[in-house]
Amino acid sequence: MTDAAERTRPDWQTWPNLITLVRFLLIPVFVTLVVQDHPGWALVSLVVLGVSDWADGFIARKFNQTSKLGKALDPVADRLAIIAIVLSVVLVGLLPWIVVVVIVVVDAVLALLSSVWFNGDPDLDVSWTGKIRSALLFVGLPVLLFSSTSWASEHSWIRVTALVFVWLGTAGHVVAGTQYVMALVAKRRRERAVAA
Repeated sequence: MTDAAERTRPDWQTWPNLITLVRFLLIPVFVTLVVQDHPGWALVSLVVLGVSDWADGFIARKFNQTSKLGKALDPVADRLAIIAIVLSVVLVGLLPWIVVVVIVVVDAVLALLSSVWFNGDPDLDVSWTGKIRSALLFVGLPVLLFSSTSWASEHSWIRVTALVFVWLGTAGHVVAGTQYVMALVAKRRRERAVAA
């Protein structure tokens, strides 16, 4: 791409945003595969989801393709993917409902505050706690799904290990959500102070 093209390219027109769009499209694919009892293909789609989550951030930083739209869509894609994945695993009996409740409540609070205070776009960076949370869940949930296959079900330690990752990720979701709420509150106060 030429320098002129880069200067005239719209803010939203980046490779990371395209990858994020693919992540959105893969979410219903994964849910369908899990519910229809195709764990192998579900795992493949989940691996692609996890890799794309890392890739869009890496490309954005490496090639200076960060965008306002990307900052808004990336955490939404992460949360939707996590909710869909957890819900799917709960529906097939691999996790208790409390995990879904915790994740949905945290995300509902964040969505409400973002919508009311910032019209859905608070323009905040994703925290390291959020990144670690996502990594734990994107490792634990596929392994948990794998633990239900005929071969892995004979090895109970696989399921135990997966559950440890998932519960740590769930706790991290609460911590990351709390940090994000604090950041929203702080930004809201700054804006009100400037307006006053």
